[in-house]
This record gives sequence, C-alpha cells and structure tokens, in this order.
Amino acid sequence: MTVPPMNARIEERRLGVSEDNARRRLRRLVLFAALVGLGALVAWLLQRPVFAVREVVVRGVEKSTAFARLEASDVVAGVPTLSVKVDAVQAELESDPWIKDSRVVVQWPGHVEVDVIEYVAIASVQTGSTWVLVSGEGSVLETLNERAPGLGSVTMLTEQLRPGQQVTDVNVAGAVLFIGRIGDRISAPTVVWTDGDGLIATVDGYRVRIGPAVDVEAKAAAVVAVLADGLPEGSIIDVVSPTRPAVAIPQPEVEE
Repeated sequence: MTVPPMNARIEERRLGVSEDNARRRLRRLVLFAALVGLGALVAWLLQRPVFAVREVVVRGVEKSTAFARLEASDVVAGVPTLSVKVDAVQAELESDPWIKDSRVVVQWPGHVEVDVIEYVAIASVQTGSTWVLVSGEGSVLETLNERAPGLGSVTMLTEQLRPGQQVTDVNVAGAVLFIGRIGDRISAPTVVWTDGDGLIATVDGYRVRIGPAVDVEAKAAAVVAVLADGLPEGSIIDVVSPTRPAVAIPQPEVEE
C-alpha cells in the first residue's frame, strides 16, 4: 500500500479544518438570521391591533392635568402596548405641580392602570401682587389672583413663588404647617402673619401669639386644646411655649 506523502496529508487535514470552520460560520450565520427574523416577526406582531392598548384606567385625579399629560404621552386606547414607557410616563405625570406621586402599570395585553396621588392645598400664600396655593409639604401648586375661599392664608409678603417650587422661607413654611395642623377643627379660616418678633395668627376669631417658626405643629395642637375648653370673646392665646400655653382674658369694664 502506498502511503500518501507527508505534505499531502497535511494539506488534506488543513482543508478539513477549513471546511469545518466554514460550516460552523454558516450555522452561526443562519442562526443569527433566524433570530433577527424572529425578532422582526415578534415586533411586527406586537404592533398589531390585537396587542394595542384597549383600556386605560386612571384613579386619583381631581386637580391635576393628568389626563392631558397621559394623552400627550400617547397613553391612549389604540396605541401599541409596547410603546407605553412606564418611567417616562411617570416622570411626565410628576412634572405636574399638583401630583405628588404616580404609579403606572402595564398589564398585557392592552390594559394600563394609572394611580395618581395629588397634593392637598392647605393655604393661600401672598407672594408679590398675587397669591399661590401651597400644600402642607410646602409645594407650590397653583397661582391665584386672590386668596382661596375656605382655606387658611399667610399674609406676610414673600418672594415670588411659582407652581412647582418649594417654599423655603422659614416663617412662611412654619405658617403653612401651623395652618395645616389646625385643619378644619375651627369654623373660620386661619390667617397667619408676622409682626417682626415672630408669627401671629387669628384662629377661630381669637388672636394667637405663635412666636418663632419652630415647633409650630405642637403650638397648633396647643391652640386646639385651649379652644376646646371654651374662651371668652376677645381672649388672646399665647403658645410661644407650647407646653405652657397662656390665655389673656379681657377684663370687664368697670363702670364709674
């Protein structure tokens, strides 16, 4: 038997290795093409009406522009469910000054739920020549031409405030906290201002000396407790020290 020369065997081996490599490359190419085709098919299917948004359920909207913002973000019936980007939609919703928090949930196929938590307006704050609505957290919600009826008000002038900003003035922030703590326990809206030495308020028709804008929630609780005991008309309440509130009762006039 004739033995092939060494060079011929090496060449034959080299050709075999090349063919194996070529087959492997071809298999990878075919697999890659199949995956690309499958991806394109899936993307095409997801754009079909059967996978479109059929229902958008929105809860918690009272004051905000959530519905308009959802529409601007294309979160409406008929759009592909795949196009609803949860993080982007939540960011758009929370750019509304009224919206404190939001949650967007996409349920396949075709159902979107949106829950909105809005701030609650606590007081009207005088700012420049206008007024703004402010939440208990100090968030500026809306600009007004006049104070809001039925809400407490802060009548000390402060820097110009715009919706979306946060109240940074210590006295104003303290006044808003005080009004929020008083809440609806009284029959008339609370008004707070400053006299240069601290905060002063009118609560349920009584003048209240609050003092520095510290411990304002404790001071408001002390006012509520004092009012619950009943006071003569014209009494002045002092809660500079909330643990030791004082009441100045007007003395009857002495007839001569």
